[in-house]
Amino acid sequence: MWQRWMIVHKVVLQTVLPVLRRLPYRLSIRLLGIMGRLDLLVIPHQTRLYEAAVAGAAERLGCDWNVRAVSRALARQTYRWRTRDLLLDGRSDRWIDPLFQVSGREKLDAARARGKGVILLANHFGSHVLMTHWLFRQAYPLRWFGEKPRNISEYLIDKFQSDGTHGQAGLFVSRKAGTAEGASTIYHAARILNAGLIVKIACDVRWNDAKAVSASFLGRTESFSTTWVTLAAMTGAAVVPAYCRMDEQGTFHLDFRDPLIVPPDARRPGRAIEWVDRALDGLEEQVRLFPEQSNDYFFWDPAEAKANGGSTPSGSRRVERAVAVR
Repeated sequence: MWQRWMIVHKVVLQTVLPVLRRLPYRLSIRLLGIMGRLDLLVIPHQTRLYEAAVAGAAERLGCDWNVRAVSRALARQTYRWRTRDLLLDGRSDRWIDPLFQVSGREKLDAARARGKGVILLANHFGSHVLMTHWLFRQAYPLRWFGEKPRNISEYLIDKFQSDGTHGQAGLFVSRKAGTAEGASTIYHAARILNAGLIVKIACDVRWNDAKAVSASFLGRTESFSTTWVTLAAMTGAAVVPAYCRMDEQGTFHLDFRDPLIVPPDARRPGRAIEWVDRALDGLEEQVRLFPEQSNDYFFWDPAEAKANGGSTPSGSRRVERAVAVR
């Protein structure tokens, strides 16, 4: 049912975005929140769907959330995060700069100063696409490892138009990729890191393949990709966890955490799990603090991960199609 409503949200956004772009930014953010709240009021069983999802997550995590309040806050955020960075299209750097409250930038810069590249360990929490938008605005040499994102600004589309030895084109992954193409993507990412650039990849990609690991996240055991661990172990690149959330006024809170150094032996059987657990624990902490930023986590269907498994290559033997944005 949740996937069906995601399609409905997409259609609604395509209809209203031309109008929202003409309005003052903060007003557009408020209207998107009202749209999400109206979902609960006018769509049969929608309130029950949200409250059941939030209550289930609260029980699994042992969180004493106000289920009613969190459900409504989550609904208000639904259209906002699905709008991604489209409301920033055509805006100047000077106009956009006050919209971002950034902490830990010095940690990202220190990781870059090592000269071995940086794995920006992202996720699907909050306004994760806006993290990419800000990094490009700040002229960071960023590459996106994952499926090519859709419904993004012309600004990002333009930034993704790079090819060559260290270009973006080789990092976009297809769900239909075969073993050779997948392995090529891993080694392309390694070349980019060895050149000192930043590769952004998600830590919360559910996948079933030879090198995936079973880990607990939000009170459930799922199978997760270890691609980022493999890359970090191969290259010695620092891993910088990062989170981005949007508040009710439309300000983005971007937080870079202390760099992690993954040892080469993390590629050995059974060693990746400790790093996957560490990344997911940090992400789960953010969800506990800001459950309204959880996007679709609470609506995950356990069957989806199984459906995505199978023949995707991973690591040096088989390379996961590590999808950074769905």
